[in-house]
Amino acid sequence: MGVLARLGAFKSRDGRDGHPTIGLLILLTLAGTIPVHPEEIWLHNNDRVYGLVQAVTPDGKLGVLLPTGEKKHIPLQEIIAIRFLGRSPLLIQSGTQEFQFVNGGRLRGQIVGNHSDNLKVQTAFSGLIDLNLSHLKGFVGLPLIGFTGRKAEELVEGERGRQSRYMDVVLDRRGSTVNGVVRKIERTALHLDIDDILQVKPFKVLYLKGVRLADAGRDPHQPWKGDVQIFVWGRDGSVVLGNLSKIHLGRWTLSPVWNPKSPLVIDFNEISLVQVLGGRVQYLSQLSPSQVKEQTILAPPQPYKMDRSCQGDFLSISGKRYPWGIGVHADSEITFDLGARFKEFRADIGIATGMGKRGSVIFSVLGDGKELYKSPVVKGSDSSPREVSVSVQGVKKLALKVTNANDLDLGDVANWGSARVLR
Repeated sequence: MGVLARLGAFKSRDGRDGHPTIGLLILLTLAGTIPVHPEEIWLHNNDRVYGLVQAVTPDGKLGVLLPTGEKKHIPLQEIIAIRFLGRSPLLIQSGTQEFQFVNGGRLRGQIVGNHSDNLKVQTAFSGLIDLNLSHLKGFVGLPLIGFTGRKAEELVEGERGRQSRYMDVVLDRRGSTVNGVVRKIERTALHLDIDDILQVKPFKVLYLKGVRLADAGRDPHQPWKGDVQIFVWGRDGSVVLGNLSKIHLGRWTLSPVWNPKSPLVIDFNEISLVQVLGGRVQYLSQLSPSQVKEQTILAPPQPYKMDRSCQGDFLSISGKRYPWGIGVHADSEITFDLGARFKEFRADIGIATGMGKRGSVIFSVLGDGKELYKSPVVKGSDSSPREVSVSVQGVKKLALKVTNANDLDLGDVANWGSARVLR
């Protein structure tokens, strides 16, 4: 019996099939390769495949080396996610920024400098990268510990501090916003031309909480056309959306949506997770909403979050955890453009576990303005999540709506667990 055949027949002491990870590590060791953790590939039917992703074919299939030594080709649209096991997150260094793109994704790195509208950024994810400022909404400063804060996130994503679509906005360490035009960005300082005082003022990069770049200078938002793309999550917290064009010797080549003509080369050791956009199962948390309406009564504003509760905790309902989903606070209505591409919507719904017995809301699902589903009153005291399954055949705009149950809203932290649409 050959080595590969013996590995394929690997058994544990009690006679059961051996763990695929052990078989693959033995295979790699015998082949003279440094042992690594295999990837865990989640398929649309909830099956798991363990192996090493080695290549991508022109027709969009991943070549995976299995623990048996065989090679399997898996179409990208059959995959939900690929987890790269054994990846330790990188520590955030002081002076690191998170750049947020108009057309999806974020990149973490340190500013090196700029030449006109081109910004040079040093990243752990893909080395030294040139970014055109027109691709960016702006960036937030990442502290060594703790969180950037809601003000900085709302500055870049929302309307906080914006006075003109032609003006850039800087949020400093004191929480003050200053309007002007960015003239120069260096590793240590950002120079802002402030019209009110008729001078250019430097702001130390270490003291910047956030920068919102002028709306007028941004690329137009490109709605997703339904093609198969991937989100690549880096160990440093970067998330890049684009088309996978090549895998060779452990390096992934990705054409990012913000600039397809400038591909990124990513070492697989820097990848922690890959999610597929446009597969047979599409999680809504991977899409950007086309419209968001949110209004609280007594509770402070708590904007929706993807794959987290609106309070930043893990998504959980009645003690059950969800890796993907949407966390909101009543009242909210989040609309997605589906383009009549999907057949069914599914989710588990309920109050976040952390609320205990508090909270009471009503969930609704709307398709092109028509109510497709409405729950009874859902309470924090419910013993289990409620399952929702609704036909969305022909629906172009899908809205997920949560309202308070005609009472106070202080505990109305609601979760759409595993909110997804199926082709």
